[in-house]
Amino acid sequence: MKKKVVNMYPHPKNPHIRNGQLARLLIFVSQRRKHPLARLLTFLAGCEFGTPLPDSTFLPHPQGIVVGCRVFLGKNVVIGHQVTLGGRDLDIDHMPAIHDGVYLGAGCKVLGKVIVGTGATVGANAVVTKDVPAGGVVVGANRILEGHLSPYA
Repeated sequence: MKKKVVNMYPHPKNPHIRNGQLARLLIFVSQRRKHPLARLLTFLAGCEFGTPLPDSTFLPHPQGIVVGCRVFLGKNVVIGHQVTLGGRDLDIDHMPAIHDGVYLGAGCKVLGKVIVGTGATVGANAVVTKDVPAGGVVVGANRILEGHLSPYA
């Protein structure tokens, strides 16, 4: 049986983004959340994963990341530290959908039933509660920059 290796290669759009050992381990344990060792490791890293992370996820600085249950994550998504992906209310059916190649900057919050389009960039500490078009750039509180194309598009 071939051994499964969690993403050890650089990001396809930015070769400087790679997963370190802790990131690869956190992605691995996010897919096995019931195991006591997995719970301990995510606790020590200050992370909470309500949904399994795809193998192609990039966590350049994997501390303080919260991914709610039923969040959809596409391929090659970059998640910075202190990022929160979850609902705005207690309704767990209203969770974000993050499409392929999205860059989520450090400390950003994507809340509610939001679609972040393919190749979009969400800036550091941005708060997103509205849909982001493919290739869009968001900064601040729901401020989508018109005429700016994300380098990840």
